[in-house]
Amino acid sequence: MPVPKKSFAVGAGLLASALFLTGCSATVESDPIVQADVSTCDPTGVTITAQYASQGQAGAELGKAALEEKYQGLTVDLRAAPEGTSYDELTQQVVADIAAGSRPDVIMLGLDQLRFWVEKYSPQAIDTDSLRETYNRDYLDVGTVDGTTYVVPFQISVPVLYTNTTLTESAGITELPTTHSEVLENARTIQDETAVSAPIQIPRDNIAWWLVQAFVGSGGGTFVNDDGTAGFDTEEGRAALEIYQTIGEEKLEEPVSWQDSISLFTQGNVAYFFATPAIGATVTSSVGDSFDWTISDMPIPDRGTAKLPAGGNGWMVLSDDACRAAFSNELIGTMLDPEVITTSSLANSYIPVDSAAQAELLQRPESDGPLGYAWRYEGSPVAGSGWDGENLGRTNQYLQDMVQSMVDLGQDVNDVVPDTAARISALVQ
Repeated sequence: MPVPKKSFAVGAGLLASALFLTGCSATVESDPIVQADVSTCDPTGVTITAQYASQGQAGAELGKAALEEKYQGLTVDLRAAPEGTSYDELTQQVVADIAAGSRPDVIMLGLDQLRFWVEKYSPQAIDTDSLRETYNRDYLDVGTVDGTTYVVPFQISVPVLYTNTTLTESAGITELPTTHSEVLENARTIQDETAVSAPIQIPRDNIAWWLVQAFVGSGGGTFVNDDGTAGFDTEEGRAALEIYQTIGEEKLEEPVSWQDSISLFTQGNVAYFFATPAIGATVTSSVGDSFDWTISDMPIPDRGTAKLPAGGNGWMVLSDDACRAAFSNELIGTMLDPEVITTSSLANSYIPVDSAAQAELLQRPESDGPLGYAWRYEGSPVAGSGWDGENLGRTNQYLQDMVQSMVDLGQDVNDVVPDTAARISALVQ
């Protein structure tokens, strides 16, 4: 199952459209219903609706079959978005449906959109007892706000580094870089020793915000302050983001789109590609035997400590009825079947959120190669984004503008970062 083209970022325009709909036609529920004990609920004539992107289809079909068999008279209505629908497009559709009076009981959402849904639509807390014993509950932290878990992650990724080892070795480089300084120094060597003039690709659109958060956090800075304002305009934050300015000044990166950056890597024209392991299967298919490559830990700012935000998606209960909420929580637990998670990780190289699925994946021969990076992952990702939900689209756009100012134009980090932080902070002040 291919990864949606824009599935790792919230588009400013589309999410802004969704927010317009919430402002005009929907209300924020301040007094959410309390989920019922499912044993007290009569399933006869009850319909619960699940709305999701296409990568949730296998789990949804399994959950529908299981619940309709267990609870005779219950109907599970599945509404899959068209193939290639991104998380921001899915959000726009769900918001439009709610505004029109059709509120789904279960939705899939991008993990960075958590606060938007919590702030606008009062979702139900997840009943963690409905999850299988093999589900890794450590990952629930990325779906938690103020101590309450609202999202069960399904597909999780963290920022990583793709390296064309055939290219780097041709320049005499035998070690994988672990810091920003090492990446930059190696890139200069590749410029000098090979025909590749722009050896690095760090996303400058789409998931640009994700890498910014990873750099700032790993450099010891604060991405978002507790009051929702920008926290990265500090000495630590600017030092962590200086890599963008250096890349721009030295023309180490071609200023292309996310999709084109994938193509540049798979065509052998880039040595170092900062990305997500979720495109590993796509890269494998595209590269074939044309060159050797690998996936490794994302290089972090010098003297930093890795603090990587989770990307991907998860399931949320939006039911506004106590019994439908109970059935919906059980549906989510059923959808997160180990075999579904195994299949998902094979298709897109996501981090398996289930220990049984991980054990099965590690038995496969591919586990020792690039695809296995995510399957072997043992870190603890932090929640992605954290911005005020209502301003998420504009915030991500401002961060993208910041990255492009430095990568495309080589502008000074000490000018661009304060300006960007001020623009973001002004949204919540």
